[in-house]
Amino acid sequence: MNTNIIKGTTPTLVYTFNTVRIQDITTAVLTVKRSGEIKVERDLTTATVGNDKLSWTLTQAETLAVDGNATIMLNWVTVDGIRGASAETAVHFSPNHKEQVI
Repeated sequence: MNTNIIKGTTPTLVYTFNTVRIQDITTAVLTVKRSGEIKVERDLTTATVGNDKLSWTLTQAETLAVDGNATIMLNWVTVDGIRGASAETAVHFSPNHKEQVI
């Protein structure tokens, strides 16, 4: 899936779990990577935790920090020490007429 994010906005990134119990996740790290460099990194303490999903709302500053094509990925560890990772999601950070925090 190729998703478009307008720079300077505050999108919410949602990961739904079918086989892993959310309450068993002890560590989770969401990353946005561009040209081999991690531009945004968020951990479990900044996530919204639901019954079967984790979500993060990026800040205006975070989306302004990324240009063009990037990938988003989630890594996690459960209480049993099992590590999992999502597939990389391709995303494009598109220009905004107001590329500043407002």
